[in-house]
Amino acid sequence: MFARRLPLLLGSALLLSIAPVAAQQDAPAENPDIARYVTPPPEIERILRTDKNYAELDYLSPDGAHFLVPLENELSTLELMSKETYRLAELELRPQTDRLWHLDTYGIYDIRFYSMAQRRFVEVDVPDDTFLSDFTWSPDGSRIAFLAHLPSHTEVWTADPATGRASSLSDARVLATVGTSAGGQGNRPSNMLQWTPEGTLITLLVPEDRGPEPARNRIPDGPVTRHTRGEPTGSPTYPNLLEDEHDARLFEFYTTAQIAELAEGRAPRPIGEPGMVTSIQISPDGDWLMVDRMHRPFSYIASYRSFPTSSTLVSVADGSVVQTLSEQPLREGRGGFGGGGGGNGPRSFAWRPDGAGLTFLQRAERAEGAPADAPRPDRVMLATAPAFDLDAASVVIESADPIASGVTWSLDAAHAFASVRGDDGTSLVHWTVGGSNTPDVLLPPNDSDDPTDRPGDLWTRLTGNGIPYAMVTTDGDATWLEGDGLKADFRPQPFVDRVAFDGSITRVFEGARDSFDRPLAALDDDLEQMIVSRESKSDFPDSFLWSMDGGWGDNLTENVDPFPEITAARRLDFSFTRTDGLEVQGRVSLPVGYREGDRVPAIFWTYPREFEQAEQYTRSAIGARNHNAFTHMSWLRWSDMWLAAGYALVYPDIPIIGENYNDTYIASLIDAMYGAIRAVDGLGVIDIDRIGHGGHSYGAFATANILANAPFFKAGIAGDGAYNRSLTPDGFQAERRSIWEAPSTYIEMSPFFRADQIETPLLIYHGGDDNNTGTFPVQSRRLISALTILGKTAVLYEYPYESHTPRAIENKLDMWARFVDWFDRYVKDADTGTSAIVSDGEGPGGD
Repeated sequence: MFARRLPLLLGSALLLSIAPVAAQQDAPAENPDIARYVTPPPEIERILRTDKNYAELDYLSPDGAHFLVPLENELSTLELMSKETYRLAELELRPQTDRLWHLDTYGIYDIRFYSMAQRRFVEVDVPDDTFLSDFTWSPDGSRIAFLAHLPSHTEVWTADPATGRASSLSDARVLATVGTSAGGQGNRPSNMLQWTPEGTLITLLVPEDRGPEPARNRIPDGPVTRHTRGEPTGSPTYPNLLEDEHDARLFEFYTTAQIAELAEGRAPRPIGEPGMVTSIQISPDGDWLMVDRMHRPFSYIASYRSFPTSSTLVSVADGSVVQTLSEQPLREGRGGFGGGGGGNGPRSFAWRPDGAGLTFLQRAERAEGAPADAPRPDRVMLATAPAFDLDAASVVIESADPIASGVTWSLDAAHAFASVRGDDGTSLVHWTVGGSNTPDVLLPPNDSDDPTDRPGDLWTRLTGNGIPYAMVTTDGDATWLEGDGLKADFRPQPFVDRVAFDGSITRVFEGARDSFDRPLAALDDDLEQMIVSRESKSDFPDSFLWSMDGGWGDNLTENVDPFPEITAARRLDFSFTRTDGLEVQGRVSLPVGYREGDRVPAIFWTYPREFEQAEQYTRSAIGARNHNAFTHMSWLRWSDMWLAAGYALVYPDIPIIGENYNDTYIASLIDAMYGAIRAVDGLGVIDIDRIGHGGHSYGAFATANILANAPFFKAGIAGDGAYNRSLTPDGFQAERRSIWEAPSTYIEMSPFFRADQIETPLLIYHGGDDNNTGTFPVQSRRLISALTILGKTAVLYEYPYESHTPRAIENKLDMWARFVDWFDRYVKDADTGTSAIVSDGEGPGGD
């Protein structure tokens, strides 16, 4: 499927025999930094070219008849990645196609449906060379709408889940920039594509009279200007901010959309005036839209997420603005200022799912002359059409305790649920709408910090257009909670509880001890049937039918493991104790074909995390580690591909502990790494004289620091990292202080200033268009410059068009060829100097 839709550009790669840097002659015959693509050993290339899609049944149609099953690819091609991209205020977009750059390069490229009645998959014929996003079910579940990102532009398409037939609804050019996103595609409704009850669709289009993009005047209006603010204003190191007014005009040009209604065979019907619309949500009756927009003034020191916004109600019939709900000013710096209706004002606006109107929260006014500590109930309000006058809204529920966030309604709005904050903590409560204001307490306050004591959360579903609602049993007496079921032994047992409105709780489902069983979708409000995912350390995930009466039923998906040889590899979970007494968790995965009794070379791949107290790490590890979960193949960062290259992969936790945790960063880092090495040495499976270390982003920063401060490893790999903390002066990662508050910590943590102590061969890689805060490519360029000046053994590969996560298959093949070659030379076969780089899939392998 991937080969058909996304043909790869890299045909025959050039053979490149890389000599160690230290062995280069004083007068090379050619430029030693000349660029050539290479390919990895065949077993690595095969993995990278394998379709690893599998079905998970979690996005159910409103009628319960079909599931959407997307097919996606994490990788792209240089042809797609190299097209013109604008990076404006942290928004990355393609001017030629009017959409986000990621919708031009990778993601969902095909879809299937799963029919519950027929117990089979229904194939869908979508255009080649097209990515898909923003899937939204029609209210009756008979169709699904989505954005089809064709090579030249984006259109709205629909598909019939019963037949698989897909077609374009309209050839109108869609604007898919700030209204959509890179995350959450394929398993939730869209924020920019909404169904009306009549079966038409409302979306965001390129304005018909937009004209050409603003041209840059080569003669400037004045100098580049940056003023300080009237008070200290934090300035995170964003890489792609607006630089000048021309950038601002471009940003406005490519984010200004026309809300429009589309119907088959009809011209688009504009709704209201164009604007920088970030989301739309239609009311259940189809007459009104809640519209969020961005506004000027922009900022040159903040991302677009901090620009001014407003939320309004708009008439679908004539586009008029009938009510302004909230306005938020420009927020510069880390904390920002202003508010969007919090405090005493209206907040948490949402459509009530039964169509009665708009609900919101608002605290009661304090009576004139009342003492400052007089009770002020929190009220659930309802504003109705056509004026939606907030001042005239009716009180539906009054809570003596503050409501923590919004209210979740049942589908018929006969029941309301909320978390309320009392003197003893936060409780989950229930109201029967129209009854007493005294709620039923479903879950009393739980002040335990122990993650294994968590009681679960209210189980909600979504309407086709994305309005959440709570499931209530048909007898109207109970709802459902779903929980992670975390366990201290790292074998979680997710659960579902029936909680009656009298507070009694009955557990109806709990996962097994030797597998990871996770509820995906309820098929009915009484939970007579649901879909549950089952997997284990050695069993590939599948979606099963589960029933209240019969328990486990059919395997509906029967997925095929694309990498059975990797799955068969042994995985050993272990713990070790640091010198401060903290018990830390880790895992070692042994290479393909491992023979009992062998000690093999290993790659340690780490990513430090910060905690003020040791107990916080212990609690965090219980949530992060899952000894029953299947380990999926990742192509993006750390990966089990090392197992196919003859290496064990060790992934230990690296907790950094302390009130100002980074003051002890180096000590914590080295202590944890030493403990991990000792622990895996004790397992008798790793040759600790042949170990390397790698990391991405903050893990790359850790890699360089370990190599500069400890002699543990034979070689290192560091990708997309930041190595000089003076270039991120206003905090980084979890560091809350600026460099002026903790100068010695910033300098001590910066491996750039200890480059003279790096005696271990270091391979550095970086995306040429890294879009992550703080990890500019210049970080790697300065580090390789320092290592060159110092005569160290190191190399930097900067990959064109890549952001913080490498995507192009050509770059990925080259990267893994160099990874394996580097560690084969300096870790596995340091004495032989054997190269793992091959051409056209021929040559020596990783062993």
